[in-house]
Amino acid sequence: MRSPSLPLRPLTVGELLDAAMEVTRGAGRVLLPVAFGLAVLEQLAMVWIRENFFDGSVFPWIGEIVGPAWLGVALGTGMESAVIALVGVPSARAVAATAVGVPFRARDLLRPRGIGSAALLVLVTFLVTFTLTLLPLGWLPAYPLMGLTVAALVIDGVGPLRAIGRGVKMVLRSGARAAAIRLLGYFAWLLLRLGFGFGAASALDLVGVSGPWATAACFALVNTMAYANLASLDAVLHLETRIRTEGLDIALTRLPGALTPGHLVVSR
Repeated sequence: MRSPSLPLRPLTVGELLDAAMEVTRGAGRVLLPVAFGLAVLEQLAMVWIRENFFDGSVFPWIGEIVGPAWLGVALGTGMESAVIALVGVPSARAVAATAVGVPFRARDLLRPRGIGSAALLVLVTFLVTFTLTLLPLGWLPAYPLMGLTVAALVIDGVGPLRAIGRGVKMVLRSGARAAAIRLLGYFAWLLLRLGFGFGAASALDLVGVSGPWATAACFALVNTMAYANLASLDAVLHLETRIRTEGLDIALTRLPGALTPGHLVVSR
């Protein structure tokens, strides 16, 4: 795989987004198939949610989601956050290898070690996002809150419980800078996803292919790229927050010999 570029210094917002795209491209042979498989499963569930909560509508108006239908919104946002968290496992491994200049292979990113702890964090991410989204405007703090926990687990080498606490702290550091950037990345991709999803569905409708499954297929395709990139952004953002607030870049330059991802592990 092509090694992406990841400067070990505090980055601007634009540089963070560029670095996330670099990671997505460099590890795309792993990240995109994983994201695609999860996006397909998500859309299978979303077809059922749309039929049962939104009368088949893909993007219902605000008046149509007041009341019991809001449960469908919460389920959808919870699944979305869980998918990004799960894709975050290989993306965090790619970022860790990139940060220390170590080439990585597909099997390095997909190794099963630690998958149980990661699955626990994915479940917690779903539950937290789902529960907070049930509250008025609850999604706004819910989405960024758990975003860096998987990166803390994989890159920092901490246990799942500590990863939750550390991930939340990292999101809230520097005036919740990471939370704001995570929301920025999400909304940027949301516009692209809606534009491509509805545009592709309309194009298919012109040739006689329509219905909930055609729409789901269009959104699965665009969500594949979105989820892979958002997961990469989380991992890059976590590492950059450590550089900005913990002096990780300085600590790495003082280490003798070749660096490895193990040098990114925090003290127990």
